Amino acid sequence: MDERVQAGVSDERSGGIQVIARAAKILNVLGRSAGGMSLGEIAQAVDLPRSTVQRIVGALEEQGMIRTEGAGGISLGAGLLRLVANAHVDRMTVVRPWLHKLSERVQETVVFSRPAGIQLIVEDRVVADRELQVMPRLGQLDTPLYGTSAGRALLALDQDEDVKELFAAESATQGNTSEFQSLFNQLADIRKTGLSSDHGELIEGITTTAVALDTVLGRFAISMPIPTLRFERNRSVYVEELLSCKQGLLKEIGIDG
Repeated sequence: MDERVQAGVSDERSGGIQVIARAAKILNVLGRSAGGMSLGEIAQAVDLPRSTVQRIVGALEEQGMIRTEGAGGISLGAGLLRLVANAHVDRMTVVRPWLHKLSERVQETVVFSRPAGIQLIVEDRVVADRELQVMPRLGQLDTPLYGTSAGRALLALDQDEDVKELFAAESATQGNTSEFQSLFNQLADIRKTGLSSDHGELIEGITTTAVALDTVLGRFAISMPIPTLRFERNRSVYVEELLSCKQGLLKEIGIDG
């Protein structure tokens, strides 16, 4: 093929990829907006010229990906929402490879759980083949969210007032300001570090470290129950790998993309 033709094909491909990337940025910005946005606001948010944003917005509107109502009323369109609704993405299809990868890297059991009201449901697990295994049972735990590391990680995704309202009818904490304050202190620490831990609260001799994720496929937690002696010897490795797993998943399915 002539070099000039090759260069032209390459430039065209690069230009197409650039347009797709810019369109994706615009859709992400609109997805995070509580209401409509103007062209100027979008241009500022994605750091692109207003004229460029206008061309991309026009093309997306033609495909039903966005809708426009007045100068400041650009928002996600019904076409995009239908596309998302029809995708039927199975959460575990996306998450399970990450659980297996994490388990293989640390050679420990990895647990996937989700909130159900004030309780925690263990939905999946990858059990490591070790001389001392931890085998969490599947299903709903009897302990409230605030009684587990995974549950507290999930609660930390919300504001304190929302947490208090969630447990308003829970007899163990109803009206007990000191217990709420103790929980809020724990949640504040979790928000700072991104990690939640318990040291033998559920199972004596087992330390569990957890992270929570807020994703387009819902909220869930990933935790690692590890014999305490083993955890203390390899704490930095466990923490690093768990946080790396979290960041990888958030990049793929996180609310902010």
